[in-house]
Amino acid sequence: MRRIVAALGVFAAASLAIDATAKTELRRWEGAERLPLAAASLDGRRVDLRDLQGRVVLVNFWATWCEPCRDEMPSIEKLRTRLQGRPFHVLAVNSGESPEKVAAFLKRENITLPVVLDRDQKAVDAWKAKGLPMTFLVDAGGRVRYWAFGEMDWNAGEALALVEQLVAETRHAGR
Repeated sequence: MRRIVAALGVFAAASLAIDATAKTELRRWEGAERLPLAAASLDGRRVDLRDLQGRVVLVNFWATWCEPCRDEMPSIEKLRTRLQGRPFHVLAVNSGESPEKVAAFLKRENITLPVVLDRDQKAVDAWKAKGLPMTFLVDAGGRVRYWAFGEMDWNAGEALALVEQLVAETRHAGR
């Protein structure tokens, strides 16, 4: 019995190591085109994704206890700064934690991303964000176009190229 338990432990550790090194990829979204997202922001204001039409929106589901989420946040913050003044917005959707815990984390880590609180996890369910971090790119028309599960560098490679492409589409559509 001990050998079986030990073998299962080794298998589980190897599986986690493989998952940890797997490359996160952006994938085309195949689900419902428009998903609901309306929740209170950390400062108590009501935020509704529908009010952000006309901008590309990066919707990131995260939690303070999620190490890949914490590691990814500076990349999202840098992307937001990089695209400042362009039709781009970030919504960092905290999954199920108290406002006090989230605020303390953001202050400690010097993160200034706009955060909405999904305390009852209705948004998590609607977006089928069953793992963290899970990120979605929503085009200026409010349609979910891409998604990724896992930590990603949003300032390089395919991720940056797709964000730039969606932002460019927004500018061309506005002409």
